[in-house]
Amino acid sequence: MPDLDILDQLAHDVGADTALKLLEIFKNDAETRIAKIEDYLINGGDIAELRIQAHSLKGLCLTYGAVDGGEAARALQDACDGANETEIRAQALAARDILKQDIAATLSAAQTRNA
Repeated sequence: MPDLDILDQLAHDVGADTALKLLEIFKNDAETRIAKIEDYLINGGDIAELRIQAHSLKGLCLTYGAVDGGEAARALQDACDGANETEIRAQALAARDILKQDIAATLSAAQTRNA
């Protein structure tokens, strides 16, 4: 669920049009990082790199009001720190889905509020 206070503050700070442009940049960056999670799920890979993506997504999501996505990314980051492959895969699957949904919901909320 989007944090509407964060979205409102962003629009207040930079203006509605700029806020929407920044949110589009956020979406594009997040999609690139989510694709790297998906690649990990399909091909395996470097847990340290997956952790970097989770950490970056956590910060992006929490900055732009996608709180559920940020928490999912935090859980994935924590799983990477624990280095349990089964837990990492479970958190990566969950994070991928939650991130996609929450980012879409956040963009929709911002567009609705700034329409």
